[in-house]
Amino acid sequence: QDRKGDMRRSILTLLSVFALAIAVLAPLGAAGAAETEAGLDLASQRSEVERSPSGSYIVVMSIDPLLADFDQDELNSKPAKAKAKGLVKNHEDTLDAAGVDTSAKINDYVNAVNGFSAFMSFEEAQNVATQKDVAFVMPDELRQVTTDSSPAFLGLTDEAGAWQTGYTGEGVVIGIIDTGIWPEHPSFADDGSYNAPPVTVGECDFGNSAHNPDDADFECNNKLIGARQMLATYRFFIGANATEFDSARDDNGHGTHTASTSGGNADVSASILGVDRGVITGIAPRAHIVVYKGLGSGGGFSSDLAASIDQAVADGVDVINYSIGGGASLTGVDDIAFLFAADAGVFVATSNGNSGPGPLTVGGPASVPWLTSVGASTQARTFEGSAILGDGSEYFGASVTAGTEELTLVDAADAGDELCNPGALDSSVVAGNIVLCKRGAIARIAKGEAVAIAGGAGMILYNADDGQSQVTDTHFVPAVHINNTDGVAVKAYITAEGADATATITAGVFAPAQGSVMAAFSSRGPNPVSQSIIKPDVTAPGVNILAGMTPVPEPGAVSGELFQSISGTSMSSPHVAGVFALIKQAHPDWSAAMAKSALMTTSRQDVFKEDGTTAADPFDMGAGHIAPGERVHKGSAFQPGLTYDAGFFDYLGFLCEADPSVLGGGTCGFLDSIGVPTTVANLNYPSIGIASVPGSATVTRTVTSVADDNGWRTYTADVDAPAGYEVSVSPSSFKLKSGQSATFEVTVTNVSATIGSWEYGSLTWNDKTGNYSVYSPIAVKASLFSAPDTLSETGETGSTSFDVSFGYTGDYTAAGHGLEAATVTQDNVLQDPDQSFDPTDGYSNEHQFALSGAAYFKVRIPPEAVADSAIDLDVFVYDPSGSLVAASTLGGTDETIEITNPADGTWSVFVHGWQTAGPSADYDMYSWIISATPGGSLSVDAAPASATVGETGTIDISWTGATLGEWHLGAVSHSDGSGVMGYTLVDVDNR
Repeated sequence: QDRKGDMRRSILTLLSVFALAIAVLAPLGAAGAAETEAGLDLASQRSEVERSPSGSYIVVMSIDPLLADFDQDELNSKPAKAKAKGLVKNHEDTLDAAGVDTSAKINDYVNAVNGFSAFMSFEEAQNVATQKDVAFVMPDELRQVTTDSSPAFLGLTDEAGAWQTGYTGEGVVIGIIDTGIWPEHPSFADDGSYNAPPVTVGECDFGNSAHNPDDADFECNNKLIGARQMLATYRFFIGANATEFDSARDDNGHGTHTASTSGGNADVSASILGVDRGVITGIAPRAHIVVYKGLGSGGGFSSDLAASIDQAVADGVDVINYSIGGGASLTGVDDIAFLFAADAGVFVATSNGNSGPGPLTVGGPASVPWLTSVGASTQARTFEGSAILGDGSEYFGASVTAGTEELTLVDAADAGDELCNPGALDSSVVAGNIVLCKRGAIARIAKGEAVAIAGGAGMILYNADDGQSQVTDTHFVPAVHINNTDGVAVKAYITAEGADATATITAGVFAPAQGSVMAAFSSRGPNPVSQSIIKPDVTAPGVNILAGMTPVPEPGAVSGELFQSISGTSMSSPHVAGVFALIKQAHPDWSAAMAKSALMTTSRQDVFKEDGTTAADPFDMGAGHIAPGERVHKGSAFQPGLTYDAGFFDYLGFLCEADPSVLGGGTCGFLDSIGVPTTVANLNYPSIGIASVPGSATVTRTVTSVADDNGWRTYTADVDAPAGYEVSVSPSSFKLKSGQSATFEVTVTNVSATIGSWEYGSLTWNDKTGNYSVYSPIAVKASLFSAPDTLSETGETGSTSFDVSFGYTGDYTAAGHGLEAATVTQDNVLQDPDQSFDPTDGYSNEHQFALSGAAYFKVRIPPEAVADSAIDLDVFVYDPSGSLVAASTLGGTDETIEITNPADGTWSVFVHGWQTAGPSADYDMYSWIISATPGGSLSVDAAPASATVGETGTIDISWTGATLGEWHLGAVSHSDGSGVMGYTLVDVDNR
């Protein structure tokens, strides 16, 4: 806010200087006119207004601004506020006198300059210029004249940048897996300049007017080269309601937005609610587009999404954008489908999730290493409006709507519901008034709809906390979205003034903003399924992104709009997909891993956390903010110098440790035999994550030269060590020619770092000439010990061994707990038509567990526990205090909840019928409770008697009595002199 204020004051200062120049020059002009008898009077001079191409004008008044009478620190005094109110009233009187509706006014200026801005016709602006107290009227030029700000913010428009160099996506095919597309949108029009696409899709699924009369026929062209509806499972079990399009046509707007962001045409004029919002251009404006409608109005099935991925690969797309996510996983069907897509050379960008800013909130499939997951951050512009209260206070926020005149202001809490649920507001309180609504519980746009239903004339939406982002939804009524602190102040004003409370909402206008700030909603690492893989990979613009919309959305959204400004990691992902299209054009032979590496290693790190002041870390931004623009030169994303490559076998090696259950028995042994790493930390990734450093840890990486020359390049390691660690690199330098590779080791040693705390650093390979600088973030966490999280075994009796490494010197004990056979609960859950969850909603079964002295509590509903893959159950867990502490919400049914050291008391597990194959679904739920007291059929046969920092020992275990046909779970506890440090689970599945 301070930076916004500084920029705003700078603009106003310029205006005030300009107004002063007008005031000084006007007398000279008048004198000159008198001497030459030119016959020009003051009124005719003022009427000479330059036409504004945008329809937005700035009006400078001749009456002094507040700074003429008050010092800066007095501007919030009562006398100053009283004068400000009078100035604003004068602005409105001026518009009235000119015959212009006061709702045309956008902003009032009262401090450094006295004036206002308004959207007017040229004739109206000329009339305003002739009014008393008006010094000058000039066109508002504070707008983008070539495109929305994302491409410029990324540097794509720079001289000798990607676009000028010819990298525009020409000949590249982007596949959009989403909610469909509005094919007539100008972002996808074929102007005749497109060459025939390199692939033939052969399907253009539009025109099912028998189901929905708005579904017109459309013939695909050389821009939008194909469109498929991929909803076989969804349509079979759910069908299509009357307001949906039963075709590839978009009835949501999400797919049209992502498609136009990644590959929309250049220089498309955009407007929202009748207001010109400038010109937008996709990141790869010359790319061809194929759309796969894998989501219906109520979401989508994993089977349909996997079919979409499969079909996209078959169709020959080069890039896929997948702004879709769910619970974190490694081996969901879409995860696996994308593994094969990556092997086929398809570059895939996916959203990192919108569950931030808390840790461990990365969703699937962003959690897997073979995709490029993208966080969301701000760009250097927003659309801003304000709420001006009757006492002169003004609060700025996000807005793309029109403004209002001064109206009575009421609190939604006094109208029946502070959260503004549709139908819950008392129209006798709301009608004709501006309503203060609190964010939370339901969609933001539904709150504006609630105000409209009750007859309200405007809405001030305020956040539940200041960490939340302010976003530019297309609301049903004039609206401005402000932060929590300002919202609380507005609420206090209403309480103090009662029926006399008033407010004016100003229309949203283009405004500068602080760029490269992580959005509060953007999901953060560590990666919940594999913490040694840093996620997200990168960040990109994802806040208030102006792009396409469907004009015929389902109920709950404003209709008739072709554009919208919305936020989410869904919006940042297509920025990366578009850049991938540019890289694919430049390097058609690169692997998906190489393209990801190029973006990560050339990223910039001048990114901030959501507070706008604290430096972001790798779990916020990954390697950093993508920087594909500026000049295309050595060291850019198109010429990164070195790449970290990985292929199918490398990712299987990653799964050997991360999720060995999906691999065949001999796979990992085979990979070991051919030299493929089989541990997570040794995956050849462009970032370096080590989730457990027991004293010291070493990882291996290999880089391949892609330098754009034939000579030798010498690279030297530059290390910024994480706090409390020493880092060595061996070898610390190497020489490569293009196409050659070098392998190196990075050893991280804890000298003073706190156990259990993540610390961050970096490794950069700089070449001797200074042309290349290849960056990798480092994130490491010190641990007392390191051992496998889980061992997957079978057999009534058996034995195995595993290693444990130590980060301390002292006492150590390993002990067995269990085995325990699973308790199998069989039940039936209903379908939830609105797919919401509430413990009392009637679509959830509650299962209670009395826990006492437990070390570990696990609940599992695997895919085979339901009758059909179309069934989607979710699991929510509440602790004895009634707090929601865990949830598993994967697409389809594959749910796991794990609680270590659960508190004593009654725990509640709710199984929720998010979607069933009929009215209800049978399911089997497996649960285990492992006692904290050692004992049972799992034995520790040999283990180190003590711990020595930096050393590794072997633990031998065996078990008996694991009944055939049942699923057993046990644990090996690792204890030092003060108690249990952690557990290694032993999963013996004899089903």
